[in-house]
Amino acid sequence: MINLMLGQPGGGKSHEAVVFHLIPALKQGRKVITNLSLVMEKFQAYYPEYCHLIEIREPYTERYTDPKTREEGSRLVRPFSQESHYGDPWRQEETGTGPLYIIDECHLALPVRGTPVEVEEWYSLHRHEGADVLLITQSYGKINRAIRDLVQVVYRCKKATAFGTNDRYIRKVQDGLRGEVVNTSIRQYEKTYFGFWKSHTRSSAAAAELEANDIVPIWKRWPFKGAAVMFTVAACMIVWNLNRDTGKQPPPVKRLEPAPVVQVQQEPASPPAEVAQPRGPEQQIHPYQGYQLFLSAVMKGDRPDQDGNPRPYLAGYLTVTQNGQPIRQVSFRDLTDAGYTITYESPTVIALEYKGYDLGYVISALPTVSLASKTPDKAVGG
Repeated sequence: MINLMLGQPGGGKSHEAVVFHLIPALKQGRKVITNLSLVMEKFQAYYPEYCHLIEIREPYTERYTDPKTREEGSRLVRPFSQESHYGDPWRQEETGTGPLYIIDECHLALPVRGTPVEVEEWYSLHRHEGADVLLITQSYGKINRAIRDLVQVVYRCKKATAFGTNDRYIRKVQDGLRGEVVNTSIRQYEKTYFGFWKSHTRSSAAAAELEANDIVPIWKRWPFKGAAVMFTVAACMIVWNLNRDTGKQPPPVKRLEPAPVVQVQQEPASPPAEVAQPRGPEQQIHPYQGYQLFLSAVMKGDRPDQDGNPRPYLAGYLTVTQNGQPIRQVSFRDLTDAGYTITYESPTVIALEYKGYDLGYVISALPTVSLASKTPDKAVGG
């Protein structure tokens, strides 16, 4: 995963990176490769068991020969600016996870123009090594476009100077560069971790005090204080109004004669009608849900009973199909035994109902072959 941390100078980026990314990774037994100005003496004092997992990269000067003029020269090579600076072979034994790369001021190593294509390709395939990358910069517009398009989570850090304080910063978590802000929190600088890294923007105490002396926090402004006073007064008045009649004696209560109780014999309620409930792993409403039903045959008429009186008679068959292929025939008797209610509409149409759940009409037609897989909702009988 490639994450990006944005913030102005002195906005808390280094604190956020060291306290909430670098140290937790070390505690998980993961190697961290970074160009942050870490103070290893501090890590030796507090985390001696993790120091072997820290690798600090620094810029270096290399000699080169101009191919045109054949003149030798030297140039500054920034860490993480070449393909050879990546691809560390370290892997965690338990999980096979690769190292975590934390790249400070990444716009210097990965500029908009001049980043080698091999470096862009490594970023696009970095998960093949199980590696993760945290990029730190002041503006994402200075970073190579192909790499910044791979960013998944963006952390935006900003010092809370506008709120009249210098010991806190605001951190926003954003879903990608163009996504929504999913979390906002105010973090306090933890003095315990001061000294674990060298801050290039930290000024003297006097200069730091000048940053916020002319900004009054909202809780020290008169509108906030006035609102707090009014809220307190209103709460006191409500309590006083509720308790001012406590000392008064309540009026005497008139005694009422008990009225004769008339017992009404209630008729036994009829049992509730059975209602179809979803059953099984697929939450089916009726047994043939998900299949198509077609009317194959129907017989309707009168049949004499034992006393010779004519009684209506309805019988027939339905064809059960799946994906347009007939799989079996079901008689009306089987359907009624299973809980279905059949209503005759015409020689080619019947209506189906299952325990109060209307299933619609079933018509006499030929099934059509469908390439779609069986779904829980069908147009007819499903």
